Amino acid sequence: MAPLAIGIDVGTSGSRAVAMRPDFSIAAHAAAPLERFGANGRDPAVWWAAVEATLKELLSGIDRAAVRAIAVDGTSGTLLPVDGAGL
Repeated sequence: MAPLAIGIDVGTSGSRAVAMRPDFSIAAHAAAPLERFGANGRDPAVWWAAVEATLKELLSGIDRAAVRAIAVDGTSGTLLPVDGAGL
């Protein structure tokens, strides 16, 4: 069993994930659009639901015991702390 690395990307339209072998060949891939989990693409609960669905699909196609590393990248999840007035 070749070791696998999983890459997860959360973007403005959805979640994507890939499982790769050391030779960079793809063992599995999956994706889930944010709109499937709610109309508010700014809601972290929507992002998390999309990631969960993506990983569920991805992990169903690989041997979980082979996973050695996970990397996460996000382009839509920039946080800006504000008070109740939006300032």
